Amino acid sequence: MFIFRFLHIHHLKRKWYLIFFSLLTLTACQPTVTNESIIVTEVVMLGDIEVIVTRVIEAIDTPTPTPLPTTVIQQKAVELDLAYLGSLPDLDPQHTISKSGYDLSENLFVGLTNFNIETNHVEPELAASWEVSGDGRIWTFNLRDDIFWIKPDAPPINPNAPWSVETIRPVVAADVLYAIERACSSKSATSNSFLLFIIEGCEELYLTEQPSEISVENLGIKALDAQTVEVTLMQPASHFLTLTTLPFFHPLPSELIEEYGDQWKNPINEFDDGWQTPDNIITSGPFFPSPTIFSDEEIVLHQNPLWPLPRKGNIDNINILYFDDEMEMYELWGDKLLDVSTLPVEARDDFLQKTPNKAKLITNQTVFYLGINFDSGVFQEPAVRRAFNAAIDRKSLIADMFDNRAQELRHFTPPGVFGATPINEVGQGYSPDYARQQMNASSFRNCKLLPPIKILVSTADLSLLQAELIRDMWGEELDCEEINIEIEQVSFGELLASTDRNANDRPDLWELAWPTYSPDAHNVLFEVFHCTEGDNRQNRPCSEEDDLLRQAGVTPNIDERRGFYREVENLFFGKDGLFPAIPLYVRGSYAIVQSWLTFQPALSGGEQFDTYKIDEELKRLERSRG
Repeated sequence: MFIFRFLHIHHLKRKWYLIFFSLLTLTACQPTVTNESIIVTEVVMLGDIEVIVTRVIEAIDTPTPTPLPTTVIQQKAVELDLAYLGSLPDLDPQHTISKSGYDLSENLFVGLTNFNIETNHVEPELAASWEVSGDGRIWTFNLRDDIFWIKPDAPPINPNAPWSVETIRPVVAADVLYAIERACSSKSATSNSFLLFIIEGCEELYLTEQPSEISVENLGIKALDAQTVEVTLMQPASHFLTLTTLPFFHPLPSELIEEYGDQWKNPINEFDDGWQTPDNIITSGPFFPSPTIFSDEEIVLHQNPLWPLPRKGNIDNINILYFDDEMEMYELWGDKLLDVSTLPVEARDDFLQKTPNKAKLITNQTVFYLGINFDSGVFQEPAVRRAFNAAIDRKSLIADMFDNRAQELRHFTPPGVFGATPINEVGQGYSPDYARQQMNASSFRNCKLLPPIKILVSTADLSLLQAELIRDMWGEELDCEEINIEIEQVSFGELLASTDRNANDRPDLWELAWPTYSPDAHNVLFEVFHCTEGDNRQNRPCSEEDDLLRQAGVTPNIDERRGFYREVENLFFGKDGLFPAIPLYVRGSYAIVQSWLTFQPALSGGEQFDTYKIDEELKRLERSRG
């Protein structure tokens, strides 16, 4: 049995306090007998000694014959212990740009909808349901009336008891309206606000230096009543629903922001008076911040007792520390004082050799690929494009370049995105025999007979290494001559300019990466490849794939959308695919996870801590072993 205590941890010149406790109160009561005394026995702690206290309490007459339970056990709060590099980020959902900021925003503020990180589907959150008009332009969201803006009350006397909260008011449609008006204003400097230009009037408002009342009124979002939001789009867009899971759709309390402003820090890096600072903040999500542990170095989150949605996890409190040194976090994890941590470069090889089962590779959603010039004298033929794709051993490439901290791609849409198919189900990967067969089927018959090839890459050393490794693979599998494949390094700006569709003297191939701004296949396949409305640096002529992409972009049926995207991936990157590009990989980093923690990492957006599960008994046992 443990008592509530503070553990002082000294690392370098910093002092941290990790609060952990396992307080168990066992109360045994005799059955109630009317007009008789009650004998109560309790187990309490005096220092490190258990003391059994027996008291006789005067009974009170009661009309009910049902006896009281003989034993009442106070459950220990389940705590998640985390750490991040840096310091506490700005908690304003529209100002955050860091991983820890997205994680906090996801858990402190309700979203209009939620992105289910297990199914990659959009599900209800503040919006209980939604409808789309027949023309696909008007979306109507019907909101719940039982999610509230809250502030914490005084801390409970029993540290294992949940915090009580003060209800400020319900979250209403006007809060959603205010959030979008703010995000569509350039003054807010909201990250990726260009994604909202699909909303009628948003781009116009963004480009207006001094927004007028008329320009705001022209914005295509209305609060029809307290529980109904109507959004009018510039054109039908089924991927709009995925956008509603992003932070700029987190409702905001207009009265608080207008009263206090949104200044997070003052010039000397102290908390200012903004609405999101410790003294002023109100929240609406599954957790809320402790008012007593809220600083640049640490913050504690508590479970919101008024949160009405089901919780998939069992976390009551979240203790978050901030560090300047990744090794400090790693050492705390090794001491079993953190549930999950990053894996520093200095410790990576040794850790992966000794305990690989505790390392989890978490990939991001930036797709690295080779672009192909369809006007090239070499790559006009699909067979040549297929041959060059199938001759690349992505696993070897990832091992040589990133020590396996990446995941190979055989098609273009990365994991964790709506519409993404499993990596091993779609796409032609590494196959030397197939590569040689395709080269032989082309009009060139042999790689040695190809015209000179120019590959454009950035000035980074890693870019040059990648190009050289891939060139070696083409030489080994296709018998291409190294002298015939020229690698040219240019600045990133020049690379973009040289691969523009209208540029002169375009290269045959180039390296690029596409960051996924929204976890939807539309943002990947349509934006990169559509022949007229996408980036289409390839100068690929329009074909049936573009019709499928357009259909996927307007149908509201999610099963139909998934089917369209799978078909496009097959037509582009399957065995007989068109290959408008050569997908390579998505990069990742290792998280090290204690055996008592189970969670599904969020590959986009913030971590959903209300889905985390801790085996508290195993955690207590492992920590007691040291």
